[in-house]
Amino acid sequence: MAYDLEFGFRPLAMDVIAGPITIETLDGLEDRVAEVEQSDQKYQDWIYSPRQKIKHLGTGEIYYAPYAARVFGLPNTHIIRHIEDVGLGHLQFHIWSLGFFTGQRLSATEAGFLDATPLKPGKLNDFELLGDSLPKAVQLAEAYWLDNMHDRKQLARFEAAIHALFLAQNPRLLQFEAFMFLYTALDACFKMMKESLSGPHPRTHGERTIWMCEQYGVPVPEWAEPDGGTEIADLRNPAIHEGLYVGEPLGFAVEGQGANRNLNLQMQAVVCRLLVAIVGGAETDYVKSDVTSRQRHGLRLP
Repeated sequence: MAYDLEFGFRPLAMDVIAGPITIETLDGLEDRVAEVEQSDQKYQDWIYSPRQKIKHLGTGEIYYAPYAARVFGLPNTHIIRHIEDVGLGHLQFHIWSLGFFTGQRLSATEAGFLDATPLKPGKLNDFELLGDSLPKAVQLAEAYWLDNMHDRKQLARFEAAIHALFLAQNPRLLQFEAFMFLYTALDACFKMMKESLSGPHPRTHGERTIWMCEQYGVPVPEWAEPDGGTEIADLRNPAIHEGLYVGEPLGFAVEGQGANRNLNLQMQAVVCRLLVAIVGGAETDYVKSDVTSRQRHGLRLP
């Protein structure tokens, strides 16, 4: 059982008391931040996985492979504590939620980062927490855990949706790769909502997004309207089953050329609003804010 867990990487101090949970900044934050900032893995406010070191079995010589190690670690910068005797998964769930609300991947594992992660908060969501919303976000996560502690799959889906949302924003991804991660995040949201909300549920992929938006008052994007509701399903199905994206082999065509929209960006916006609503922030103005804007929004939790 666990009472506390160190995690990172966050370059800013964060000290929070939220009910039974305390989050504190570890000593030496400036030195740990400087270490990462000076890394040759850093490029334009992102840090990438290091080059893969290979040791020759015969000579023992070290050389570098032409591909990255993919998974990597960063220094811990904070610690989360729970006053009760809780399981490790409980604290890890809070770290996932905290990462979502602060817009930065956080991890307590030795190699908890995949391919690339931003070094600054706010890069992986489209909102800024206002006022005392950070401790309230921690309290929402605690309440969600307690409500679903006997259904670990539901908790895992919440973490998985966040992870897919974050993976989709790797700057090195091709458009179709980001699209597939975002579609996965939407599907995870649908499964969580299907398990928790009563009433009839959509039977087809094309009906899912509009149904999810309507449950929480999220503005319905044009590609989820009844006339175009199968649009993302029509992209996803041939990509999965036929290796075709926008009618071409994967990576040889992009969606939206000549159109005044960014489908992936709008999908990110919908996922962010659904996750806030699912965890308990459904009544906020943010959840009902425009999903077609490129601007960041304020999120004030009740």
